[in-house]
Amino acid sequence: MAGLMTVAILPFLFLWSIVYGIPGGIFFKMLAVYEHWVDLNRLQVIQWKRYPLRSYRKFTSAVLTHRMRSRPVELVNLIESQIQAEYRQEPFPFLIIFTNTVVALAVLPFAALSGMVLGPVHVFRSGWEKWQKHHQPQTGYSQ
Repeated sequence: MAGLMTVAILPFLFLWSIVYGIPGGIFFKMLAVYEHWVDLNRLQVIQWKRYPLRSYRKFTSAVLTHRMRSRPVELVNLIESQIQAEYRQEPFPFLIIFTNTVVALAVLPFAALSGMVLGPVHVFRSGWEKWQKHHQPQTGYSQ
């Protein structure tokens, strides 16, 4: 009788995993990409706000490195003072946030495709485990 019930429940479980697993997998993978994007951008903004001096030093040293490529080493102090006069504070990290957005949008279709595959697999496995747990004979001590 248990084997007949298993054979009868398998098509319904398979259909349920397809109907519920594909949209659920797509949704949760897209949600994961969105949460990752928000975390990365929040980290950039927090670092920009919380550590302005460290961030400013990194920014000015990057500008200095770029400007010193074709100039003699003796001009380092002069160019550094010009950069500090030109940039009083580090600009808002628009480029980093824009790059994070482009990468998230590029990853989104692949995440949705993986959700289309992994969603039904997860729903089928969890449904099958629940079925086996509730309809298999329990082993243990009974008195």
